[in-house]
Amino acid sequence: MKSNYKNLKYLVFILPLFFISLNAQDEAVEEVEAVEEVEAVEEVEAVEEVEAVEEVEAVSPLAGFSIGLASTPGLVSGETFTDIPVGFSVVLTTPYGISLENAFDFTFSVVFGQYSGNFEGADFSPSILGVGGNLTIKDFIFAEGHLSNIGAGLGMRGFAGVSSGFIMEKLKKSDLNLPFNLLVGGEGFISSEMVEGSNPSFWGGLGVRLDYNF
Repeated sequence: MKSNYKNLKYLVFILPLFFISLNAQDEAVEEVEAVEEVEAVEEVEAVEEVEAVEEVEAVSPLAGFSIGLASTPGLVSGETFTDIPVGFSVVLTTPYGISLENAFDFTFSVVFGQYSGNFEGADFSPSILGVGGNLTIKDFIFAEGHLSNIGAGLGMRGFAGVSSGFIMEKLKKSDLNLPFNLLVGGEGFISSEMVEGSNPSFWGGLGVRLDYNF
């Protein structure tokens, strides 16, 4: 009888300790799981922050800009020139402007260039500096105009033709993604004064331009 009583006392003493131990183990497991969950969330957030930073760094500050080099074999000119001017124009196109998706894009641009011609042996070398914009319709029809200083007077530079932009857009969706765009059309220049003291004049011809997109 005494033995059973002693066993009962041991059970009364040990059972609470056993349950306390189990409860402590459960709490420890819960704490570990909570810490692991927090660490996992922190790791995901850290990875997302790194990816966001890398994405921002990957965007070039020149993204959306393009620079084009144009050459115009002259076909016609005014009486100011004995020989039609030859030379080049450089056009810097900005990403700023108006865009109507699947219809047209209008962007602001600047142009500068140098051409050389002559009149009865006298050198005429008009330079060009102007501001204006480019209008592209359906990535195909292209028109451009710049209010410019041409030679010694104010004038206008114009370019119109077709663009290979629609081809480039298709290439972007393939493995071949070229940053170039080819423009072919007519380019013309008109000035109120080609050289100081001269009369208004013009020249123009076939325009070919290669644009590099940043």
